[in-house]
Amino acid sequence: MMEELNNEVQMVRNNTVNAKSKSFYLYGIIKYVLWLHDHKPGVVEPSLRALLDTVATDDTTEAYKQKQSHVKLYVESDRREPPLDLVDSNVHDFECFFMSLWRKDGKKPGKSLYGSMRSSIFHLYRLYDVQMPENYDNELRKFFKGLKRSVVRRQQESNA
Repeated sequence: MMEELNNEVQMVRNNTVNAKSKSFYLYGIIKYVLWLHDHKPGVVEPSLRALLDTVATDDTTEAYKQKQSHVKLYVESDRREPPLDLVDSNVHDFECFFMSLWRKDGKKPGKSLYGSMRSSIFHLYRLYDVQMPENYDNELRKFFKGLKRSVVRRQQESNA
């Protein structure tokens, strides 16, 4: 009886985000995990980090695609271990990740992409049912306020 209820609860929880949003959130999670793997590998879950470290090819585009695939499979599998240490997560890492983002045309992204990436991180915590650190949301809110102003200023300067 209890197992059936637990399964039903899990099904309801899994229905809170539509498929298109899940796909975009997954894209953001993958980018963030791979960025951390390059810049702070100790934060990445050890078995995933070991798997990412095995990717060896001279073609950087192909290596990135292989790593993306590994992270995607890890997150989509039914494991309860997050791809990152979410409890001791550092908001500064996420802010640095944001600042590292560039569009394919070589320009900085707009508010929409930043907002989507932020939603991806919130989804990561929700996906693994981990409470976001107390200051995380507040710090991100402050950071986003400044980031939005930077985007607006950049847009105004490019139109001038």
